[in-house]
Amino acid sequence: METVLLVSFAIVNVIVTAAFAGVVLMQYVQRHRPHQLYWSLALGMAFVATLAYVLMIPAQPTSVLGIILFRIYYILGAALTSAWLGLGSIALVGSRRVTLASLIALALVSVLAIISIATAGVDQHALSHVVGSSGRGVLQLGAGVVTIIILNTAGVVAVVGVLLYSLWKLLRRQSSIRGLQTSNVFWGNILILLGELLNAAAGSFARFMGLESTFWLFMALGWIVFFCGVLLTGRRAARPAPASTAPTTTGVPVSSSKQPASS
Repeated sequence: METVLLVSFAIVNVIVTAAFAGVVLMQYVQRHRPHQLYWSLALGMAFVATLAYVLMIPAQPTSVLGIILFRIYYILGAALTSAWLGLGSIALVGSRRVTLASLIALALVSVLAIISIATAGVDQHALSHVVGSSGRGVLQLGAGVVTIIILNTAGVVAVVGVLLYSLWKLLRRQSSIRGLQTSNVFWGNILILLGELLNAAAGSFARFMGLESTFWLFMALGWIVFFCGVLLTGRRAARPAPASTAPTTTGVPVSSSKQPASS
């Protein structure tokens, strides 16, 4: 019964991340904004990671297939998602050159993380009790854990950096950033940061407070908060209304240009 409950929470998370990834991807198809592409990729990673986790349970975590699914979950979920979300935040306000440089650096570090996780040893005992937890301690990563820390830290730093940048713009009373309303970028990134922190806290709550059965519930809450932030940042700044023409006493608009004197 407990296993069924744990799986149901994970399935909820699969549905949540799938819906969010689909919505953001449709936004990218309609508007072709780079940040929407990176966010949809990150949300897609979260969806595949969670789906791999769910499929790992009936496949038996310690089986060959179960170990493969766990590695997929760990690569996409624990290592890559946060950093690629951060790349979306950079693309939201950064220039093409900055975004491209960040993309290249992130791709290189991501490859290192994938290799590290794919070749890491597995603690079979820890893996047999992985259901409902984040899976920390299952893989014997050694120095590879540094790469994962770098990726997750970079993701959070990117979100915080954009948040501070938008706050600076607000303090300077600049109403828009690259066509986006500055206040929306600021508050949206606060929600994105809170969503990332909730996702990170889910594992800590499970490990240190014994809340194993709520791990995926906290994860779903984190993604909901994150997605609200994404929707908020995407709201465009209002365009200024066209200047109205001054009416004459006859109701005919007066042109701003001087008329030639009549002869």
